[in-house]
Amino acid sequence: MKRVILSAAALAIGGFAFAQTPQTITPIVQQTSPTAAATVGGNYSNIDQKGIGSDAKVQQQGTANASFIEQTGTDVANRNSVDVLQWGNVQPSISGHLNYSDIKQDGAGNNFMATQQGDENEILGLQNGLDNAALVQQGANTPQQAQNNLAKVDQDGKDNYAEVQQRYDDNEASILQRNDAVAGVGNRSYQDQRSNPNQSAGQVAIGEQWGDNNEAVQIQDSGSPALGGGNHAEIQQGDATTEATGAFAQQVQSGATNEAYATQYLSSDESYQEQLGTDNKAVVDQNTGGISSGGNNLVEQFQDGDRNEARSDQNGNGNTVNQEQYGQDNFSSVKQRYGQDAGNMATSIQDGSLNNSVINQQSHGNMSMVDQTGDGQTSLINQNNPTTGAAAAAGGYNNATVIQRNANVALTPQTRRIAASKRHTF
Repeated sequence: MKRVILSAAALAIGGFAFAQTPQTITPIVQQTSPTAAATVGGNYSNIDQKGIGSDAKVQQQGTANASFIEQTGTDVANRNSVDVLQWGNVQPSISGHLNYSDIKQDGAGNNFMATQQGDENEILGLQNGLDNAALVQQGANTPQQAQNNLAKVDQDGKDNYAEVQQRYDDNEASILQRNDAVAGVGNRSYQDQRSNPNQSAGQVAIGEQWGDNNEAVQIQDSGSPALGGGNHAEIQQGDATTEATGAFAQQVQSGATNEAYATQYLSSDESYQEQLGTDNKAVVDQNTGGISSGGNNLVEQFQDGDRNEARSDQNGNGNTVNQEQYGQDNFSSVKQRYGQDAGNMATSIQDGSLNNSVINQQSHGNMSMVDQTGDGQTSLINQNNPTTGAAAAAGGYNNATVIQRNANVALTPQTRRIAASKRHTF
């Protein structure tokens, strides 16, 4: 019990400060004049198409192949399309290895599909315009080969869709979608990474979206904790240059030692995080640019396992955080600042033993609810708390409820929140 009390005290003194600096995706730079010398030892293909309604198809088998495709000029009624396949088993001979695909499309209504099998392959796709679609697949269920692959998709415009699927180990995917139109139709991105027990190193998924009404989903499946983990997922929606409202982010991870970060810039945003396994970390930061203005954001965090950590940081008014943890030695933290116009709400449910819950709320009209089942639980709630750099309002009218029950007593257990693991499909 002494360890738990000291842990809570240390957290109180530290002010519960945390920060996550999202990785910045560097816009893709296409090769303007690719040459055959770029791929020593492999095959080389270069297609340049002008006008509307063009199709390009490339199939390359083996090692160190390169494909360059550029299409310019189209509209939604006369779409250009690209289909690239680079394949070959890694075993028993070296094949499907060190292949490269470079795709550039300029116009409206374009689409491309690029597929690679094997190891250390790379796909770069750039689309400029409206209503474009991109699908990238690296690896396959059979053969189960796909390690150290890289996929980058860059879309500039609105109403675009990008999807990256990667199997099996130590791959990286990034999607950058730029929508500068005010109140424009948003973009959608989907990243799906699944690891096989073979060498199951962690996957990396980075998603960045500018503008309003964007949606991003990241799925990283490492099976049970014994089969791996170490995945990193990151979503950034909006920044100081291009404010973002109405954003949707969902991150689902299984396995051990995973990390999920979601950063949303302004108001009316939603973020859902689900982690199944041990030693995982989930962090959400909302209204990072609005400070006292903005709000009406929602966070749902769900963790099932031991030694997990969930953190939420919200600025503004009318925000809601729901956190749920099942297992032992878990930690949850909520920081809600400002709230002068409308109070914020925080709910923490923990079922297990030796769990810690911390809630910090500024200003007035806030509500906190903590429900803990098991032994050695700790709950700490601070309301109307003056956080460093932002004085609390003079008002109060806050409400706090803490329920702590011993698992050995026959009581009705909590009901798991359906929304905490909300599934979203396009």
